[in-house]
Amino acid sequence: MAGNRMNLSSTMPDGGLRPRIRKNSGAGQTMAARRLFAVAAVFLMFSAAADGRELTSRVTDLDQLPRVRPEYPVPNEPNMLFYIERSVNSNTVVYAANLDSHGRIDPDTPIIAYWRWYNVDGHRKPLNFAERMLAYGIKSVTHDGPGGSFTFKLAALPERTIFVDLDSKGLPEAFGKVGNRWVRLVYVYLEVDDSGLLPDVTAMDFFGYDKHTGKPLREHITPH
Repeated sequence: MAGNRMNLSSTMPDGGLRPRIRKNSGAGQTMAARRLFAVAAVFLMFSAAADGRELTSRVTDLDQLPRVRPEYPVPNEPNMLFYIERSVNSNTVVYAANLDSHGRIDPDTPIIAYWRWYNVDGHRKPLNFAERMLAYGIKSVTHDGPGGSFTFKLAALPERTIFVDLDSKGLPEAFGKVGNRWVRLVYVYLEVDDSGLLPDVTAMDFFGYDKHTGKPLREHITPH
């Protein structure tokens, strides 16, 4: 087990709400407002690092990759790179590579992101404007990574670069640096405390496999 500290900023919206009830505009407005407040609240919490608050990162080698919430459905999407789960409900954000007819990553739109609303009926739903701009959106896409890979950053984590390429079997994968190790990312889990007036992200876990050894690992990030 090894530990290190880093400054990050993050934000996560409350995407897990029931569909708007059209008969009651007041209820719909309340739900929409709650989603916006959730985005702003979590963004401000992780932005506290800019005011001197640090986030602690600890990396742990594992025997096997765990499922934090085994009752949640695991996305099985075409060309999926990784996904984000949250403790509040099973709604999941999926990131996938966009391949052309020849199986190559499309240079114009290499990565796409969207919701699977499993706490409703599993339907696919696009990210809204606030989620794209402040939380789960794909930013700073380039084509200058190692071996000609694509790179991008999540709107909530501008300090983290994620690389996207095809593996030796021609399948898309997402990977990044954790300390001095290259790690293939599988999923991210967010621990959210929604007991107060506004939700609060209390911890983030990144799960993946060391690309050199093949061993699973977890990076646990907490504010303090």
